[in-house]
Amino acid sequence: MDHFPCSHALAAAREGNLDLTSLCADYYKRQTLIDAYSVPIMPVGHPSSWVVPSDIGNRVVLNPKTKSQLGHPMEGRHASFSERTTTHSCRRCGQSGHNSRRCSNPPLINEGPRRIFPEEYHLKCSICHKVGHNKQTYPDKESTVA
Repeated sequence: MDHFPCSHALAAAREGNLDLTSLCADYYKRQTLIDAYSVPIMPVGHPSSWVVPSDIGNRVVLNPKTKSQLGHPMEGRHASFSERTTTHSCRRCGQSGHNSRRCSNPPLINEGPRRIFPEEYHLKCSICHKVGHNKQTYPDKESTVA
């Protein structure tokens, strides 16, 4: 291989007890980085002080020819199939497209609890299963504890 191997190649090399550094190009190895900075790097100075031969100074270097890819250009990156897309909405006004920090809309009026129970639903005591009180306000608490 002449590049940095992918995780699948590394896993296969580990399984086969191969040396992982032999799969990487020398460019990615630590010793190459150390060798690159072993010699002093001298500043080049201002471009007006450079001595450039006339045959090189007169050359016009154009951009490389590239083919544009077919299809509609991609706006951003494509989300992976495993990424979930969620729509976020403002906690202050409930609209999507901004957050509560950047919200310029008036806040919603709190209309009471969000959880609405049906009229026939009544909380019952978990000890005697009667309506009208709960475990904390059970009337005969002292007699059941003893």
